[in-house]
Amino acid sequence: MNRLIPTSGAIFLEGPAGTGKTTEAAQYLRRLLEAKVAPERILVLVPQRTLGRPYQLAAHEAGRAGGTVETLTLGGLAYDTIARFWPLLAERAGFADPTREPTFLTIETAQYFMARLANPAIAAGNFAGVSIGAPRVISQTFDNLNKAALLGDTLEDVQMRLTGAWADRHSSRPQVYEASRHLAEQFRAHCLAHNLIDYSLAIQLFSNYLLSDRRFSVPFFERYAYLIADNIEEDHAASHAFIRWALPHLEGALLIYDADAGYRVFLGADADGAYNLSAECDEQLTRTEARVASPAIVALTSEFSRLIGPEFVPFVDTDDDQAVLAPEAPKPKSKGKGKKAAVAPPNPLDGFRFETHAYYPQMITWTADQVIRLVREEGVAPRQIAVLAPYLNDSLRFSLVYRLEAAGIPTLTHRPSRALRDEPAVRAMLTLARLAYPTPTDLPPPADVADALAAAIADLDPVRARLLAAAVYGTGRTELGAFDKISAPMQSRITYRMGERYEALRAWLAQQGQVSAPLDHFFRRLFGEVLAQPGYGFHGDVEAGRVIAQLIGSAQTFRTTLYPDFTPDSDWSAARQEYFDLIGAGLLATLHAASWNDETIDAVFIAPATTFLLRNRFVDYQFWLDVGNGAWGERLDQPLTNPYVLRSDFPPGAPWTDALEEETGRSMLYRVIVGLARRCRKQIYLGIADLGEEGAEERGLLLNVFQRVIGRHQPPVVPETVPEAPS
Repeated sequence: MNRLIPTSGAIFLEGPAGTGKTTEAAQYLRRLLEAKVAPERILVLVPQRTLGRPYQLAAHEAGRAGGTVETLTLGGLAYDTIARFWPLLAERAGFADPTREPTFLTIETAQYFMARLANPAIAAGNFAGVSIGAPRVISQTFDNLNKAALLGDTLEDVQMRLTGAWADRHSSRPQVYEASRHLAEQFRAHCLAHNLIDYSLAIQLFSNYLLSDRRFSVPFFERYAYLIADNIEEDHAASHAFIRWALPHLEGALLIYDADAGYRVFLGADADGAYNLSAECDEQLTRTEARVASPAIVALTSEFSRLIGPEFVPFVDTDDDQAVLAPEAPKPKSKGKGKKAAVAPPNPLDGFRFETHAYYPQMITWTADQVIRLVREEGVAPRQIAVLAPYLNDSLRFSLVYRLEAAGIPTLTHRPSRALRDEPAVRAMLTLARLAYPTPTDLPPPADVADALAAAIADLDPVRARLLAAAVYGTGRTELGAFDKISAPMQSRITYRMGERYEALRAWLAQQGQVSAPLDHFFRRLFGEVLAQPGYGFHGDVEAGRVIAQLIGSAQTFRTTLYPDFTPDSDWSAARQEYFDLIGAGLLATLHAASWNDETIDAVFIAPATTFLLRNRFVDYQFWLDVGNGAWGERLDQPLTNPYVLRSDFPPGAPWTDALEEETGRSMLYRVIVGLARRCRKQIYLGIADLGEEGAEERGLLLNVFQRVIGRHQPPVVPETVPEAPS
């Protein structure tokens, strides 16, 4: 039994995931509140807003009135304090109009302003040395801006680090790094000229100006006396610097560190820097007892550590699969008299099940069948099942969702990096908006109209939707035609019931086109008044409601940030077209908090593996798909940046070699699979296909790891004794 964590002094609490650290920290918070500490005197710092949910629930359960426990990221804290202390830093930081309040940019609106600068640079050939589109140029340039802010470096420092790490000095890559730096400098100058503050600038202002100003620090510590910082290994150097700055002035602090984690490296996570904070604390506590995973899963995790952990010894290449799978000789067991029989240690083979398939679609079918069996035959709640893959592509997602929902099992998918335009429900909403507000230069093609009608009208299959679209939206038309104007045989084929629903939708769209309104108002009314009603496609569709809520929020943020002086009666035609262009370029994919707070939905969760890890969620069963895919241990290709080179501990000027790339992939694979296993209570299912989605044979490192586990623990095959023939 662990003793209670002291509520005074600075405490560093470390241990693997699933050992109860966050539960103890929530109890720590409740004990502070029970001791009559005012809620507003406590600050909870997390690397991602949704990770603060356990503390919000704990504070609510404590039932203290009169204040709230603030749960913030460093970015959120920076935005709040900059807004309050704007006069202290506006002129010193170089803003053009210190008397005017700043505008804080979201990821989306920052991308909009960057796109205005990036598109001419791309057209001029400044990024011809890399084969990536405008959205990736913009996002990776923002990555460099953010890394510079988090490390306290300049943009020139970032460019020099990237150039020094690039081994091929004769390529065009150094020129591309320079073009990215120039684009970042243009964006920063635009922000200062127009009082715009994006995430990177907020971190710079907070770290470089506010932390060193007593006019900020004195009221800060008059307000906050206690700090809880969870998942510090997923946070960045600027957050660690803030914690180090605050610790000496607090009455109590609790820092929670997950061992073998650090999944947000691409966002600047610095696990080593987080661990260094332990030296700043008065006491270090360690938790090691697994409270979630079964003994077999714990044994499997130990095998991962032995085979691919920090003390990893490279596998010996062999063409003989049997050599890899050969079992070790069993150790003899003692049979001494009077001794109790030894209890067999947990077998890691009991922690997972697998089935190998020749083809990728067979693996998907097997996965769906196993999920259906768990839910129907074993009574497992759908929310206790997670289906994970290195990447969640459209075909995998559609195939799984279709089969499971056809069996009556709800699903929930989450891909944070997916552009809004790629969601079918969003595409339908955008097409209907363009039909309601048509312009000669931006008419949706008939195929898009057919898809929108199929999504919008319940029971209208794609074949009849295409027939309907061809009949009412022919070549050269700018608006939808009436159903009663098409031929009687075609009406009969489409059915009059579908025609009635279509006519109600067409009349509603025509009515909206008579007035100019912001897009978020239009989307909200279209969904609520038509598409969510019985007889239409989004009635009762939780997934569609979620992504449309994200679309509405995106359009609203766009409006309030870029057109704050407009009224509902203003001419919104130009603003609408700008939004259509922006979302059509694939730039809109911001973090939507509601999509991270749907943990109570009883649905099978389908997501990329790292997305599941960032939720810090625990389930009974996990499915790991496409285990042979090397993508489990590969980082995303980012030609304009490198999150490992842009770390404080990477030597400036040192080359980034293939050996470092391989070591980085192995290390990340270890962290991912250990993190997943520790968040699984009962069993892991492995989906393995000899041939991947593109038909190529797959033999990635993760598959090799499981082959080694099987080879070490499967029982030896004892040959049958053949009696000798009589002489």
